[in-house]
Amino acid sequence: MTGRYRRLVTGLVTGAVTVAVVGAGCGNQPDTSLHPDPPSVRFAPLRHPFNNATLYVDTKTAAARWQATHGADWLDPITSQPQARWLNGPQDLAAVPRLVARARDRGELPVFVAYYIPNRGCADFKQGAPDTAAYNSYVRDLVDALGPVHSVIVLEPDATAADCYNPSRGKLLTHAVQALSNAGHSVYLDAGHARWRSTGEMATRLLQSGIAHAEGFAVNVANRQTTNESYRWGLELSDLTGDRDFVIDTSRNGTGPPPNDPKRDDEWCNPARQALGAPPQTTHRPHLAALLWIKAPGESDGECGGEQTYLFSPTQARNLIAATRRLPQAQRAAAATASVAVP
Repeated sequence: MTGRYRRLVTGLVTGAVTVAVVGAGCGNQPDTSLHPDPPSVRFAPLRHPFNNATLYVDTKTAAARWQATHGADWLDPITSQPQARWLNGPQDLAAVPRLVARARDRGELPVFVAYYIPNRGCADFKQGAPDTAAYNSYVRDLVDALGPVHSVIVLEPDATAADCYNPSRGKLLTHAVQALSNAGHSVYLDAGHARWRSTGEMATRLLQSGIAHAEGFAVNVANRQTTNESYRWGLELSDLTGDRDFVIDTSRNGTGPPPNDPKRDDEWCNPARQALGAPPQTTHRPHLAALLWIKAPGESDGECGGEQTYLFSPTQARNLIAATRRLPQAQRAAAATASVAVP
């Protein structure tokens, strides 16, 4: 879904909390320098939605449909796991009421990704909502579609980390965070990943984008940074944003990030070396609310690495499973030898 269109930049409490806004920094070290005469920020109490929660398993994912059509039992390591449902525009909202009803009936917690911010791809103005009014309408319709069923929303991957981020986008995100939170849902603002922005710079952007009203932030969405690196970075960022909780996308980080090739700017796009990461789970680690599969494993990153679309690719799924060392050898072998040719 998301594209890293620029080279990677090198470089949990209950109750209301008041902290000072931090200044931006550079590199990978935490930036704790304060803005001169910083304004105070009042943080909403945390709800801890993942405590004692069972994550919703969507039986209607693209991978599950392909599995059913082709009798592909080898896909079980992917299709049996909870995954987020992406809502890439108004056209995707019609399925939400049925999904949340199933989750409610099964006593499970659904996770959605709202992905419709205007100028979503920075260089391509055709991506995302055409304007602010359309985006606000999308958010209102999303609130209506979710209804009273408590859900987790990962809000706008790349939006705060992108090169085209500005205060106007921050205000738009703040409005979305408030609308969804006020409706009773738990929002995690996307925060990019550990090698994109410094914690100081990302903290400043999150504070401008409504993190005070959110449950927390999401790290490594659709990316492949390791869980340990993402956790360390997330802890530093949490310390700069009112001790917010965070979630980590582990869907495809089993082998870590691809090598940084100075001659290329698309290493992130369908790399040959990748594997499934840790399965989705709630955690008891400080400030880490959950490990989630936010990006659907097996879904292509785009027109690259031998793929022609952003859709589910059985070849990608097969390679992910076969390379995942934590899986039983029989499952890995079944995937490695599976036929993915469409009859």
